Amino acid sequence: MGGWQAVDSTPQETSQGTFRCGPASVTAIRNGQVYHKHDTPFVFAEVNSDKIYWQRNLDGTFSQIHSEKKAVGHFISTKAVGSNMRDDITHLYKHPEGSEEERIAVETASRYGTKPNIYSAPMAEDVCMQVTMEGEGPCIGVDAQLTIVLRNQSSHPRSASLHSQVEVMYYTGVLKGTIKKDQFLVELMPNEVKTITWVLPYQNYQDQLVDQGALMLTLSGRVRETQQVLATQTSFRLRTPDINITPIGDAVVGKEMAAEICFKNPLPCPLKGVVFRVEGLGLQSIKEIPVGKLVASMHCPQLTQVHGVVDIVVQDN
Repeated sequence: MGGWQAVDSTPQETSQGTFRCGPASVTAIRNGQVYHKHDTPFVFAEVNSDKIYWQRNLDGTFSQIHSEKKAVGHFISTKAVGSNMRDDITHLYKHPEGSEEERIAVETASRYGTKPNIYSAPMAEDVCMQVTMEGEGPCIGVDAQLTIVLRNQSSHPRSASLHSQVEVMYYTGVLKGTIKKDQFLVELMPNEVKTITWVLPYQNYQDQLVDQGALMLTLSGRVRETQQVLATQTSFRLRTPDINITPIGDAVVGKEMAAEICFKNPLPCPLKGVVFRVEGLGLQSIKEIPVGKLVASMHCPQLTQVHGVVDIVVQDN
C-alpha cells in the first residue's frame, strides 16, 4: 500500500532470517490489514495488541481466562518538527482506543494470526457492501456524491453501524489528512438492497485538495445481529473540466492556422493568476503522416490538471 511506511532500523528480532523490519504500510497497520508484506503483522502487534491470559488445562490444552484490550499502544511518539518536543502520532497507527473502528481492526488482524478463532467468529456473513460512482466520477467545484450499496442476502432483518472517513490523497498514495467523518445506522429488511447517497460538500474540500484532486473513502462497520465486520476502501478523483479546442479553417503546410480554445470555470469563485499553455505536437515538422496534435493546458492556484487536445490534419500547400 502507498503512503507512510513504518521502518525499524534496529530490530530486535529477525524477519525471514534477517534483522530487518519494514517498510510496513501505516494505513494497513491502522486498519488491521496484516496480510500485507514486510512485517505488517509484527508492527501491528507492537502498537495495537490485546494482552491475552491463558490457563493450561489438565489435558494440556489452553483456555483463555482474561484479556486486556488497552494494554498496548500508548503515546506512540516522534520528535516534533522544529523543536525537541514530543509529537504524539498514536492516532496515525490506531483508531481511538476502545472505539468500534479499533475493535474491528484488532479482530481483522487476528483472523490472519496463529489463533484466528480467539475472537468470536461472525454467526453469518450475509451482508455485502460496495461503493459505486456515476460515470467517470464526481466533478470538482460541486458537492461530490458516491453511492453506498448494502445487500442483505439473508431471510432475516439486519442492522449495521457504519463509519465513513474521507481523506485527501497525493497521487503517490500518501494521505494528507481527514476532511470528513460520519457514523450512521442502516436497517435492512430480509433480502433488501439499500442504496445510500454519500455526500462530500464542496466546502469540506475546497481548500484541501493537492496535485490531482484524489480522495480516499474508507468505510467500516459491523452487523449487529451476526457481528460480521464490513470494510471497504475506494479512491476517486474529482474530475476537472476539459479544455475544448476547435480549429478555425484548414491547416496548410507553411501557413499559420488559428484555433478557438474554450474553458468554463467550474468553481463558484473567480480564478486568479490563470496561465494557458499551447503546444503543437508534430506540427512544426510534418513528415510522412500529416497528422499532429494541438495540446492546451491551464494552471492557476485554485485549479490544476486541466488539459485539452485535438488532432490536426495538415494539408499540402
